[in-house]
Amino acid sequence: MVLKQKGNKVTGQLNYFYRSAEIKVKVRGTFDPRYRVLELTPQPMLNFLAKNANGADCPMEGSFTLKTVKGQKVLVGQFNPIYEYRVTCPAIDVRFTKFVPTKDQPTPVLEDVDDSTAAAKLTTRSLPDVTMRPAIISKQDTSKKSIASISSPANKPISVEQQILQALKLRSFEESPIVDVDADSLKVALYDNGEVDNDTISLFYNRNLVATQQMLSDKPLNFTLPLHAGVNEISMFAENLGKIAPNTALAIIYAGEQRFELNLTSTLNKNAAIRFRKKEKKADPKNIN
Repeated sequence: MVLKQKGNKVTGQLNYFYRSAEIKVKVRGTFDPRYRVLELTPQPMLNFLAKNANGADCPMEGSFTLKTVKGQKVLVGQFNPIYEYRVTCPAIDVRFTKFVPTKDQPTPVLEDVDDSTAAAKLTTRSLPDVTMRPAIISKQDTSKKSIASISSPANKPISVEQQILQALKLRSFEESPIVDVDADSLKVALYDNGEVDNDTISLFYNRNLVATQQMLSDKPLNFTLPLHAGVNEISMFAENLGKIAPNTALAIIYAGEQRFELNLTSTLNKNAAIRFRKKEKKADPKNIN
């Protein structure tokens, strides 16, 4: 990716390969120097299931943080699908390292890519058919309800994480089947399932806090979770019920080549839970001495 910055405005070009075909897309966005965050507006990127370079596109917006790692400047972040494409297009984790020009490798020059083509793809391509559609759960207005606070004995302060963990254990857990997967990790994207109404959650993995006080919206909350031996549990704890109860989320989960689309519902009495089990790898008899 080659970028030019003028003030807080950023323009440039993203080059990537699909098999042997090189694909070039113009990008634009903004850079916030206070937080060192680069935000790119939606641009078409080839769907990972495309059969060739002329396949269906995913409108993807980028969000990256500029960091310095071992003396190198790197952009670390993700390309995320816009809300309408959240079901068919997964997020893409990306890490860019700043190029240092040399005599043999000068600074790349931005090529003249037809910007109207990219814009046309975004505005004229119809949404793909989706075989699985999330159910929208009817809600009741409970804007004044929220999580009850947990008091601790005097002179024994406990951390926010401990408070949430105690509250988690006081609630029941939704019963769910165990899904066997052939992967080493899970890629999880959480959205508000229905009207965005300030649903706020904390996420636990194997009863360990992963994220707290996260609001569900039409932008994904992305997590990568390692799969351990035995059963692994993702649980969603409702910090509130938003404006319309209950607290609901759409979870899109990738386990290797497997893809799952699940609806999660949590209340102030019950935690949503989904469980995965890593398949044991069978020993290859050819490698047994």
